[in-house]
Amino acid sequence: MLEEIVPVEIEILASSTLLEAGSSLAVDVLGHDAARYPAFRHRHTVNRGYHTIHAGGRFDSHLLLPRVS
Repeated sequence: MLEEIVPVEIEILASSTLLEAGSSLAVDVLGHDAARYPAFRHRHTVNRGYHTIHAGGRFDSHLLLPRVS
């Protein structure tokens, strides 16, 4: 079985969240749609099988958050 590491962008639903100084932010990556948001379910998916997320070190990873003042 040949494994290939490729860059991907993971979709995150937009929200309006106030983060105060000292707050923490956690990101959960699920292998399925979140059940609490049924209106945003994907109808057709093409990714099947098992996936591994490589982050840090030689694998660039970041979360970009816009700052609105």
